[in-house]
Amino acid sequence: MKKACLILLALVFTCSCATKPVTQMDEPPPLPELSIMPVKKDIKPLFGNLLKEVTISKTSFNPSQKEEIALSFSLSKPARVTVHVYDPDSDLINTIEENKEMQPGVNTVIWNGTDIAGNIVPDEAYFFTITAKDESGKEEIYDPTTFSGGEEHDITTAHIDPQQYNINYSMPEMGRVMIRMGIQGGPLMNQLVDWKPRVKGAITEYWNGQDKDNLLDIYNNPKFKMIVTYFSLPDNSVIAYGNKKIDFLEYKNNVVEKRLQKPVRPTSVLRRSHHYNILRTIDYCPEIKVEFANVKGTEGNGIPVIQGKTMVKVMLDEKDKIIFQNFQFEICFFLDHKFYAEDETGYTPFNWVWDLSNVEEGEHLLTVNISSFKDQIGMISKKVKVVK
Repeated sequence: MKKACLILLALVFTCSCATKPVTQMDEPPPLPELSIMPVKKDIKPLFGNLLKEVTISKTSFNPSQKEEIALSFSLSKPARVTVHVYDPDSDLINTIEENKEMQPGVNTVIWNGTDIAGNIVPDEAYFFTITAKDESGKEEIYDPTTFSGGEEHDITTAHIDPQQYNINYSMPEMGRVMIRMGIQGGPLMNQLVDWKPRVKGAITEYWNGQDKDNLLDIYNNPKFKMIVTYFSLPDNSVIAYGNKKIDFLEYKNNVVEKRLQKPVRPTSVLRRSHHYNILRTIDYCPEIKVEFANVKGTEGNGIPVIQGKTMVKVMLDEKDKIIFQNFQFEICFFLDHKFYAEDETGYTPFNWVWDLSNVEEGEHLLTVNISSFKDQIGMISKKVKVVK
């Protein structure tokens, strides 16, 4: 028997939006509700006469195992064709064909999953553009970002296996998925899937039922909540997988030289997730660290023993400093899953003087959430022992 997860359209794990210094209170006030109506956009299609019927052979492939993707399209008359591959940040990855003369009918080009320099691309989602120009100079452009991608939806039918904790859900289309877990009225405690691309169909995400730091079972907490949401990928996107040597962030930061970006073109998509337009290299959960000053000692498993007043230092992990160091964060502290203190306009490193006079003696769980104004959330939990 599977346990159905309650999926909320807007589940707030973090604290309030009131601007104030670090304070302590019972619980945060609710966030205001926003209602934004989309405006209809009348965008003329850029293709459909000379160039049409664009398809791909499959939606995912493993270039490391010599797998390839076939991109097919129809021409109504002879044309010179250029085919580009772009990454999710719209940076040019490769040019499959450039100004090649092609005949009427179905034409097919092959991508082997490599970039301009011949490197196998990292695991991510990629999309194609096609430009076709006939003998008279008439040009048509297939650019899927002008009519697809970025529409955000919630998945309300996810289930968790109570024995294995695997999360099962169905994707109605290809999309980029985010799964957050936490305690209702309390902290975000795990971001299991951090805006990762997924194919259409049945999906299984593997989980152990615990928080990000593997300190406690959150699945069986009576106030456990989870949200699963996604935004759609551009049509005919393809997901590359199997690259064990380098991830996308490292690839973009250390391997890729400056490359041409796809031209910005108007889109007919009415409402796009704000995450769709954020670079993948900065739209992820930063890793954070917490240190305690004035520690009186440690107990088993390195649990710090604290007393009186202690300095709590919240820091970004070294690998994330270059991206998030100058971001302003809302910093929230939760004690044993209950909201405890906040600072709405903090930066890292952040120092908080924790007065333990109102904290009962014994072992407690301190959880810290830091939230940027672009909705990147870092989280960490630490066990502490308070003595009097």
